[in-house]
Amino acid sequence: MSLATLRDHLSRGGAATLNHPATYAVAEGAVIAPARYAGRSGSEFVFETRYVDGGFARTVLIDSKGSQSNRAEEGLLTARREVAAAERIPVIEVRYPSRTLTDLELPHRAVDAHIRASTRDGVDTVKTEWYRALRDATAVDLSPLFLASPATLAFGGWDSSRRRGQLRLRSLFVSELFGVVSEQEDGRVSRRSGGRLDPLGQDFHLTPDEFQRLLDVQRDEMGERTVRTLERRVAAARRNGRAETISASPLNLGGVPPSTETPFGVSVPAVRRARTYSLAGLRRLRFGGTAEDDAKARTALLAMLLLGAAYADADPEIRAYCDLSAPRGRVLLDDREAELDLSIDACAAFLEEAIADLPERLAWTGQTISLDGEPSLDRAATATADDADA
Repeated sequence: MSLATLRDHLSRGGAATLNHPATYAVAEGAVIAPARYAGRSGSEFVFETRYVDGGFARTVLIDSKGSQSNRAEEGLLTARREVAAAERIPVIEVRYPSRTLTDLELPHRAVDAHIRASTRDGVDTVKTEWYRALRDATAVDLSPLFLASPATLAFGGWDSSRRRGQLRLRSLFVSELFGVVSEQEDGRVSRRSGGRLDPLGQDFHLTPDEFQRLLDVQRDEMGERTVRTLERRVAAARRNGRAETISASPLNLGGVPPSTETPFGVSVPAVRRARTYSLAGLRRLRFGGTAEDDAKARTALLAMLLLGAAYADADPEIRAYCDLSAPRGRVLLDDREAELDLSIDACAAFLEEAIADLPERLAWTGQTISLDGEPSLDRAATATADDADA
């Protein structure tokens, strides 16, 4: 069964879902780090009950839906450097002096705040005709989005800041990683954190002048908030008198003993994946033309999703202390097994065919809409610590 047969399911009457469950092996005896979310007591793991292997089981979330989507988007960015067909996928990019961001990286894609705050040829993007047409697109004709930001159609977007006519699109790609744990696992999470050994000494105390000198050397590479915090510490030490010294630990000098307070990980027999491409969701998309044109556009979107996911699956690097094997998966159309090749090469060929088959008015030719980012945002950007999964 070739990927081309999926076209038959993108018109009324086809399968509703393309499912791609998989299993990732874990080294025997390994404790792996699940996804972390901000909770009442700090960083927490997410435990849930799921229906697995014919019964309900206690599970822990390893990688969230949002994170899995981000990995597929990252896969498409890689594909654009390696696969000729992927280079033809339209994108919106926002250029800052420090870096360039695309709609495959921005959380709200075509309706992201970075795009809404940008300009094009000196004109506010929100006032340009092409962007107004994009934001005014409806379910009857989504062609402005298809030609400017197909990523928004594939992975979803919500124009939530708009007063009226808010565009709201669901993600057509839903994927999660989880592991089955014992019923009592919530209270038996492995708790430990790594230490740090400074070869010169485990503890350093500096005078205010010495601390200030080290701070001044590094201030241009530190976040503004960090610098302000450290300067307040220096000022407080000076007020307390000349004998006052300051611990150098905020400058990452000295050692840190390991602790047993921080949740570290869980032990699971394997990591499971639940993944669905919504064919029914694709069939709801219209592009202002014939039913045949609609089916061809949906095919290109599905091919794009499959290629991004194939790249993500080829390098399943999740996070530190969460090393998994390459996935071993099955493919199902609804609940029926399907023999489909979802490798990078097969998905790249499918995308090439889908793009070549697009009608002229919906053609993907590598169009890139380049915008100038708001300079104040680049200046205001500061590094923040956030251990919650997106």
